Amino acid sequence: MAPINQHGSELSIPLPSEETVGELIGEAYDPSKTLNVIKMFAGTGDMFPATIGFVKALFQTAGIDPKTREIIALRCAKVLNCRYEWLANAVLAKNAGLLPEEIDAAPNSGPVTGIDSEYVLLCNATDELSTTGALTDETLSEMLSRFDETTCRKYVLMISWFNLLSRFLNGCRVPLETSDKIGGNTLPI
Repeated sequence: MAPINQHGSELSIPLPSEETVGELIGEAYDPSKTLNVIKMFAGTGDMFPATIGFVKALFQTAGIDPKTREIIALRCAKVLNCRYEWLANAVLAKNAGLLPEEIDAAPNSGPVTGIDSEYVLLCNATDELSTTGALTDETLSEMLSRFDETTCRKYVLMISWFNLLSRFLNGCRVPLETSDKIGGNTLPI
């Protein structure tokens, strides 16, 4: 029987074989620690190196606090109803240093409030990009007044990536797994 995904169904695009994943990841491959999302990325074949390269760049980008990255990921997971992304990034967020009240604010059904104003702004930007595909003049103006242009671009790209990730996870119906694979890491790879 296939693992149940967040959609309550056994129907999904199957994870690639362990052999395929091992060939693409190489010696670093550890089946007991490699997340299903990474395995599914490996199943894209020739797209895998670029995808994993982007993931590494995103999670190690200069000038972006990992806590800020994680609040964006959590908000995307909420807005796009991606349980897999939520479960994994809630652990990564905790490991990166987000406080429980900050993690708990991200799944709010309305606008995010009651946490650091930078997080609120980026959650609002995440809401806008995730639901309309654009930022309002008000949100973009506030971002430009708070961050330099390069950082604004990075945040828009980061929000866009986590949107893509949610859609990939939900579209493939990547099977849920236990968060113990993440351990104390702040990176998914």
